[in-house]
Amino acid sequence: MSRSLQILDDWFFAPKRDRRSWPDLVLLAGWIALAGFQIARHVMWRDEVRALTIALNGDDLFAMLKGLHGEGHPALWYLLLRGAHAVFGRVEVLPAVAFVVGLLTAALLIFRSPFPRPLVLLLITSHALLFEYVVMARNYGISALFLFAIAACYAAHRDRGVLLGALLFLLANTNVVGAIMAGAFLLFWLLDLLEAQRATQPGWRWSPQLTNFAINAIIATIGVAICAVTMLPTYNDAAARDWSHASPLAAAILSLVNPGATSLGALFANLLPGIAGSVLLFGATLGLLLRPPAFLAALAALLLTSLFFAVAANGAYRHAAVWLCFLITLYWIGWSRITAPSASPLAAIGRVSLLLVLAIQSAAGVNDLRNAVTGVVASRSADLGRLIASRADLTNAVILSEPEWLVEALPYYVKNPLYLARDHKFGSVVIFTRKGRMDGDLGETLRLARELRETSGAPVIILLAYRLDEITPGQIYDQGKDWRTFRASAAEIRDFREATTMIRRFDPAKTDESFDVYLLK
Repeated sequence: MSRSLQILDDWFFAPKRDRRSWPDLVLLAGWIALAGFQIARHVMWRDEVRALTIALNGDDLFAMLKGLHGEGHPALWYLLLRGAHAVFGRVEVLPAVAFVVGLLTAALLIFRSPFPRPLVLLLITSHALLFEYVVMARNYGISALFLFAIAACYAAHRDRGVLLGALLFLLANTNVVGAIMAGAFLLFWLLDLLEAQRATQPGWRWSPQLTNFAINAIIATIGVAICAVTMLPTYNDAAARDWSHASPLAAAILSLVNPGATSLGALFANLLPGIAGSVLLFGATLGLLLRPPAFLAALAALLLTSLFFAVAANGAYRHAAVWLCFLITLYWIGWSRITAPSASPLAAIGRVSLLLVLAIQSAAGVNDLRNAVTGVVASRSADLGRLIASRADLTNAVILSEPEWLVEALPYYVKNPLYLARDHKFGSVVIFTRKGRMDGDLGETLRLARELRETSGAPVIILLAYRLDEITPGQIYDQGKDWRTFRASAAEIRDFREATTMIRRFDPAKTDESFDVYLLK
């Protein structure tokens, strides 16, 4: 067993063996090739395009920020997208910005981190850094970028300047989990300063280093406050937790002892039982024991993130991986002490746990490549765009969908006017609220389609996620988040079929964005 641990240490927990640039360039070139291949085959889905739509709304920046208020995300990602679009004027800035962010993140790991190349290889082929934070164009990849930038700058700027505070300010405005990580990093920084002070002299005293920390903490706190003001109160109230049948206190307590049962379990593709995931999550923090401030900050971040997922909002892999990147950041900063010879069995357990977590991430990254090779896509929106482009009679058609959120990905691929059935207006951003009309039926969809044809004079395309030959007449179908419902009676199905022509049935997608395409006769 000790021989096996020694081999693992030699490969994954040792300083970089050499500083030659060509192996690192090969790693980066390989990463670019794999990421680029996936980007070329990736189809944008609604959460990606929704952000671009919001970023481009409004006549000016202030109008955009006003419209963003309450969306549930801070502003930084939207500012990047709007700025890039102002320069290039194309929707392709969406994947381009995500790729540039991912490229900088991978480059920091490869060229600036103290990790040996086998460990770097595990990291850059993970589901996060090879797909979720580079191919999937969302606001979570910038969290990884700023966390690793903080790691690269920490040693030189811990005791001077405001660079770290500025990076924490930006981190807090990437997403809500990023804001939590900003607070956890401030905890690490403070404890690290106090530990260094105790090592040089007994007792406690205020120092210039603590003054510098306080200034940076204020800057970071302002960033967290701006994040909160931008996000709250949310208008997407259907996404909020419903506590009418459960106790938030009980959920909070359980999350602290079993974080693997919360959304953090997505780090293991939800394949491991919650308690097994928790063992690995807690275990991965033990590798930081030789740098106590880092261990305490990682543990605090784990518990706070778990608590947030249990009480405030559900998360997904992209949220959970922000904590994992924070953990990697602390390993980066404390690498020289963490990898020093030690007889601590807990530290050894921590190293093995971290490797298991990263091995799972890398296996998921390989699965992403397999999906790209086999043509698995997140949405059929690109297929619809090709269908419309192939038929001149559909160029100006109005598009109506059920559920209505199917239209959110379409502005990336089509220029057709889009109609939101429940909100009774043209647009492409659905408000996930319990206010207003909650239920819908196929008869209402057909009536709206006829009204749109009469008022616009244009053909009307109807997208149905429900396959009429498979649904049960009269059954109520939940459209998610305890939000809205849909039903279709036998008579409504008969009338709909008589009034429309199905022009395409698309195969299933990785998400729920597949549909049958009908044209109103």
